[in-house]
This record gives sequence, C-alpha cells and structure tokens, in this order.
Amino acid sequence: MQGFSMAISSMKAGEKAVFTIPQELVGTKSGCPASIPGNIPPNQALRFDIELISLVTITDILDDEGILKKTIKHGMGNDKPRDLDEVLVNFNACLEDGVSVSMSEGVEFNLAEGFFCPAFARAVETMTEGEEAVLIVRPEYGFGEQGRPSIGNEAAVPPGATLYVYLQLMSWKTVSHIGENRTILKKTLRRGNSEGQHTQNQAVVGVRLIGKLQDGAVFDHRGHERDEPFEFMVDEEQVSDVLEEAVLTMREGEVALFTIPPQRLQDQLVVVPTGSSVTYEIDLVSVVNDKHPWLMSRAESIKAAADKEKEGDKLFSSRKFLRAYRRYYKARQIILSCFRRTQIDGKIKQMLISFAFKAAECATQLGHYEQAYQRYHEVLKYDPGNVKAQQMAGQAFPEASLEIDTAAMHRGLEPFWPKDMYDGYMQLGLSDMRLKQGHKYHGRNIFVPPIPRPETSAGQALPAAPTGHSPATPTLAQNASVTARKGLASCFGCIS
Repeated sequence: MQGFSMAISSMKAGEKAVFTIPQELVGTKSGCPASIPGNIPPNQALRFDIELISLVTITDILDDEGILKKTIKHGMGNDKPRDLDEVLVNFNACLEDGVSVSMSEGVEFNLAEGFFCPAFARAVETMTEGEEAVLIVRPEYGFGEQGRPSIGNEAAVPPGATLYVYLQLMSWKTVSHIGENRTILKKTLRRGNSEGQHTQNQAVVGVRLIGKLQDGAVFDHRGHERDEPFEFMVDEEQVSDVLEEAVLTMREGEVALFTIPPQRLQDQLVVVPTGSSVTYEIDLVSVVNDKHPWLMSRAESIKAAADKEKEGDKLFSSRKFLRAYRRYYKARQIILSCFRRTQIDGKIKQMLISFAFKAAECATQLGHYEQAYQRYHEVLKYDPGNVKAQQMAGQAFPEASLEIDTAAMHRGLEPFWPKDMYDGYMQLGLSDMRLKQGHKYHGRNIFVPPIPRPETSAGQALPAAPTGHSPATPTLAQNASVTARKGLASCFGCIS
C-alpha cells in the first residue's frame, strides 16, 4: 500500500503515530489495489495507529537493487575479506515460497572463484567475522533467466527466480601474493596479536617452521625442539631470502602458509630437488625490532644513523649492494623521523646527502635506476647546486630497468608505529579499504519468506516480519485500525 509505505518512511524508531490514508493512496505505486479485507467498504480512507518498534537499514550492495542486504547480527571488528581470501560460511538459500534450494552449515570457498551464485562473493566482501545477514538476490546475481536444475537433494531454481538467503560469515583466511614480483602465495591460518609487532628490517624473530616438498616430505623443521623457537636476525643472511620475505609480511603471533615457486628457490640456503615448489608453515612467536626513532633522543638518532651508514659501507665493500642500500635507506629514515624540516642544520643535511649518494650508487650497481634517480633528486633537494647529482639525475633510464620490481629494496623499511606508543585508533589498516560497501536502500517494502538458519529444521523457521506489496504478501490490515508491533522496517526484515 503506497500510503502505508509513506507513513512508515516518515517515522523514527520508537515513535507512535496515527495516520489517515486517503483512498487515492490505498493502492500500490503501480496502481494495483492493495490487499484489503472484504469487510472494509471500497473507496474508503483508512486510519492506522502505528508504533515503529525498530528501523533497520538495508544496504543496496551494488547500488542497483540487485543484492539487498539486511544485517541481523553484527560481526567482530572492522576487517572484511577480499580478493583471494578463503571464507567459511553458513547459508540457506530459499525461493519465494520458502523452499530451500541449497543449505550448508559450513562451506569454504575462495572469493576470487566465487560459490553458488555471483551474489555470494559480492555480499561476503561487505561482512565482518561472525556477521549474519539476510540477502535478497535478483536473478541477474543468482541464476539468471536460465535457472538451475535440481542437484542431488537440492531443489531446482526456476528461471528468473529471486533468491532469499540467510548468510553467516564464520571466518576467513587471508590469501595474497607477496615478495619480489609477487611470486609467493601467502595464506594466513591465524591472525597475529592485535598489539603484536610487525616484523621490520634487522628484527630478531623467533619462529617455528616446517618446510615441505610437493609430495609432503619434510625438508626443514626448526623451532619445535624443547619448545624453543628458532631465532634469526632479518637481513643478515642467516636464512634464505624467501624466509625473510615471508616473515617481513607477518605480525607477532601470526601463523601462515607460504607456497614458494621453483624460480624463487635458487638459494644456497635452501636445498630442494630442482624444479620443486615448496611450502613453509611459519608460526611467528616473537619479534624484537630496533628501537623506534620516535623513542630516541636527537643524539641517539644521530649515532644510530651513523652506525647504519658504517654497516652499509662494509656491505658495499663486500659488493653486497642490496643489503648496503637498505642500511643507507634506514639511516635516512632514522634522521627524517627525528628531525623536522626546520630542524635540519648543516651537519644533518650533510648526513642526508651522504646517505642519498651512497644509496644511489648501490641502486645503480643493482640496475635499479629509478631508485638511483630518486636518491640523486634527494641530494638536489638539500644541495641544489651539486654538479654530480645534476649529471646523474639527468640521465635517461635504460628501458629494461623500468620493469624491475623494486619492492625488495625497501622490504621491512615501511613506516610503522612504535609498540610503546601503540593505540588501536592510531593503526590505520588497509583492511578497512574494501570494495564499495553499498548504499542505504530507499525503495519499496519487499516480501521475504521465513528462512531457517542451517542448523534449524524446516519446521523451525524463524518468523517473518511484516512485508510489503508483493503479490504473495499477506494481508496488512485486518480492520480499519491497525497497530504495527512487529518491528516494521523501511524494507525487509524476516529474521530478528
């Protein structure tokens, strides 16, 4: 009923009001008469006493009314799955008559591959762990005009059918590509401690790890003896590059599985059959990073930066240009973290110029000309008249250098919050930057059949809330004065 919908949409939760609906608004927007009991004379104005118990916001996930979502139980935190993540869900998908066409108390699938129908992956990307929701899925995000035949004990989906889905996101495993050229596949099996430290360059880490070949044979097993984790310092050539790349993506307390392709195993510290890919399961037990620059005095920061420069000089002399570059870059970070631009005097400026020149030379030796170009321009920022920097910065890039992945040069050197200054609100997680989360739905009332949760039997369906003007909608008014006391929402609300 058009007038009834207009009345509800004008109310706030907890409000009580009396509405008189004129006869011209008794019908639907399409002009069809509303379902009115036969004992009410036609062409009459109707009076409604309404109490709006609650008002639920409906999300139009793709802003086209193709997937409407009502959250019936909020999940934990703000993180949501995305991209390649593997999710575990409970669901029950029904037709308009309440017949279940597919149900599961726990099914795992990859978001990139999808499951059941296109709407599932789209909806799950908007959910947090533990969240429960009801979806209305239009045919274009379900099984389209062709429908789906019956499969085993599951009923067929008729052509052009709208689906009504109870969906619960139980948990998920984060899956991503990491490392140089993003060739290592990482699957997070257990998330790290919310206040645990991220691994930084030159951190001392304690791990428990198991390395396996493709056939399941164990070739590496460290940190499990006598409950003592295996300790090493990152970027000190104590373990293979792939292990360092792995732990640099982890947070203290995290457990992850890494799949490493053959081309990344050309390392004297990893002895496996030629052409084999391997997996490493790593439990990051502890992380001890260098003292954060924010916690240093100016004198401490100057000494720490000078020490890093000396380490870089020794590595450069040994032709270990990548590790030397990281030391010079880290020295630069220490100074820039402790000194504001207005505090950079002649001595500090000369230190920064020295770091930049040496880092640029390392980058040139590595063939990473773009990074060399950036470091020479940094020299010119502090010394615009520097002739050597002007000459080097003016050179053209060799074309081959433009395709080089430079992520390895700065791994473990990203800015981070010091543990002593940690506060949850300060940590701006990329996990909050997700797929478009949809828009509030402002459309008509929508019919939803009772949908049992997967653990309930068909005879224990949860009650349906009052519904709108679908042809299958039950009668809204049994007499001229109606009190709405079941939590009428601006759209649908079948599970409370």
